[in-house]
Amino acid sequence: MTSVQNPQLPSSGSSMQTSIRFSLICAVLILGAGVCAAQAPPRQSVEVEEAFAAALGAYEAEDYAGAFFGFRDVYERDPVHTKTTAAHLMAGKALYRHGDHQAAIDLLHEFIREYSSSRYREEAERVIAAARIGQEHSRVNDSAINLGLALPLSRDELPLTRSIFNGVRLAVENYNSRHEPKIRIVFRDTKNSEAGARSAANALVNEGVSAIVGPLFSDQVHSAARTVEQQQTVMIAPLATDGQITRGRRYVFQVNATLAERGRYTARQAIDYLKLRDIGIMVEAGNPMSEEMARGFEEELAARDLTPTFVYQVGPDSDWIRSPNVISSDSLRAVEGIYLAIHRENELDASRLVGRTVINFRRRGVRPIILGSLAWPSLDLNNYNLSMPIYYTDVYYVNDLSRSVRNFVQKYEVANGGVAPDRLAYVGYDVASMILENLDEGDISRERLLGASLYEGLSIQIQFGDNQRNTEFYFFRHTPNGPQRVR
Repeated sequence: MTSVQNPQLPSSGSSMQTSIRFSLICAVLILGAGVCAAQAPPRQSVEVEEAFAAALGAYEAEDYAGAFFGFRDVYERDPVHTKTTAAHLMAGKALYRHGDHQAAIDLLHEFIREYSSSRYREEAERVIAAARIGQEHSRVNDSAINLGLALPLSRDELPLTRSIFNGVRLAVENYNSRHEPKIRIVFRDTKNSEAGARSAANALVNEGVSAIVGPLFSDQVHSAARTVEQQQTVMIAPLATDGQITRGRRYVFQVNATLAERGRYTARQAIDYLKLRDIGIMVEAGNPMSEEMARGFEEELAARDLTPTFVYQVGPDSDWIRSPNVISSDSLRAVEGIYLAIHRENELDASRLVGRTVINFRRRGVRPIILGSLAWPSLDLNNYNLSMPIYYTDVYYVNDLSRSVRNFVQKYEVANGGVAPDRLAYVGYDVASMILENLDEGDISRERLLGASLYEGLSIQIQFGDNQRNTEFYFFRHTPNGPQRVR
């Protein structure tokens, strides 16, 4: 295909190269009414031309999902350019070719409203007519199980959504290659807002999805929760970290770790794996993230009938570094380990802070085991001349030597034009695979998830506790050659 004119429309359903279909609702208001006709001629841009050509290449290669994301990226760019209307039309055609009939209809109706005088209007109307026929065909011949995705298509969040979607898509393709009935991905745009998330959840429930993956952010999960609770539909939040999103709810599940859960897990490893009993805690007063981690750690100690040897509150960075000189010698000699509840947005800053703090412990003549609940991958033991044991917890780990990981990377790169999977692609794959592994006669129940055995994915481990939060992580020890997974 070299032009957006006179498309050869497939008969309904003939575009499907796999059994997967996803439904995208794209209410896109990119320009004010009449902007093309009333303002300056559209601009031409080499970057836009290249992006359009890449999307067209995906379309011609029958990667209609990739083509949709590519064309959307082009037509959302401001100001209006020479490919705006062509990309908008082609996005609708990509949805149609992928079998996403209602999404294609909605997007192309939007196109007609925005560009009523466009030379592509007649073509858009033809695609809409073909999509309506395709809808009727699907109603008669469709037996697929629906898996819902509620993710944002706003420009800033589009890369996140693309990565998660591409990971989910590979998980579904893998499942569909071995099982009947097939899985269909039903996608709804959360518009990166609370109202949009609530609307997306309503739409997915009405589509009869067995489970929903998303939304991404905690406030939007809260907004969508009422719908899924009322309809008793499982919703799994892949990234949200707010510990309140599952509280008082039965059908909302949380994959990403709350800071308190990280603290609890680290305490369990300290007790069960390292066999520690006398542990001190250092926490940064006034830092809610540090305090939450320390609270979780102390709660786990209490659940094991243990109390911390000391809880020392520190202030800013300089206090962390000075603290080994302030804690009494008796307290330091009494502990086997010290939990450093250090939280920094920049892990490099956290690693430096840990290194300088531990140096001062060594200068005091004590060598406790150091524990943490966030990754310190930049901690260079050789640089700080550190030999005391240092352990930390993390939620994410990819073994590049694993055959399963290598196979995933190869398939992902083939499906995405040579682009390697990022962290969110792995998470999307693992969350979707976990759901599909626990399907029960085409449905996913709350009880099934709560009773499921540990899921060991390519990048994350998942096992839900009674509060519907993931309780499984990885435990690492720092070595001169870098972090080494021990649990």
